[in-house]
Amino acid sequence: MLEPGINQHFQKSYPCVLAIGGHDPCSGAGIIADSQSLLALKAWPLTLITATTSQNTHQVDRVYPQSAEVFAEQLETLTRDLRPKAIKLGVLGSLEIQQVLVEWLQRHPDIPLILDPVVSSTSGQSFLDASQLEHFLEHLLPLASVITPNLPELALLAPRPAATAQKARELIRRGCKAVLVTGTHAETQAVRNQLYTSLNSSVIISRWPRLPHEYHGSGCTLAAALAALLARGESLEIASNLAQDFTWHSLKQALQLSEGQHLPLRIKDNQHA
Repeated sequence: MLEPGINQHFQKSYPCVLAIGGHDPCSGAGIIADSQSLLALKAWPLTLITATTSQNTHQVDRVYPQSAEVFAEQLETLTRDLRPKAIKLGVLGSLEIQQVLVEWLQRHPDIPLILDPVVSSTSGQSFLDASQLEHFLEHLLPLASVITPNLPELALLAPRPAATAQKARELIRRGCKAVLVTGTHAETQAVRNQLYTSLNSSVIISRWPRLPHEYHGSGCTLAAALAALLARGESLEIASNLAQDFTWHSLKQALQLSEGQHLPLRIKDNQHA
């Protein structure tokens, strides 16, 4: 049995992070991926499911949003007991759930909010319709501490500016505090990620060796890792670098359990069980 002082030490070293998103039955993405990343980085996952899905490592067939009324009740009940140190949002399910979230987030502006803007799956299944996207940009984006789009997601969120830097700064102009753009979709030898922290600051560029496969849940891994590190008190710049490193190693040691996409193995410091 642990002594009381030791037990309290462990409790304090695992800050709660609220992960809100969809359920992926193959555990590559979604809530389970978030939980794996959070625990690996010593944060305790609080989880709320916005939607269930029919999907596998090849494709997403259908998305089944949860009742917004039930979701609102779960959110209030959970956070009445456990206060998160950071929040990570993935698939949001419906406009009604987004509206519930915005109202709750406006009452808790001090909690860092990490947005993983899951617009569509690799197989083409859309997660945001036009009304959801408009509400996202108008009401949810301005509440974000950082948003983590890949290049196609950035193009949808900021369609008018031409260059990546202009698009990222357009999101900041709309109220988001920082933008971490991932470059996995670019046809470059190395993956080039870009962190923008204000309208006028210089971009912080990170380069990572490009890995050879397709991966299911890389965006979830990055955003959840970033949430864990921010919850632990790291600065955005340090958290961004550490989260990218954790994600890269999770992909490097990914499992191929089918003929579909590889599944990231989210174990810190390559410590296989």
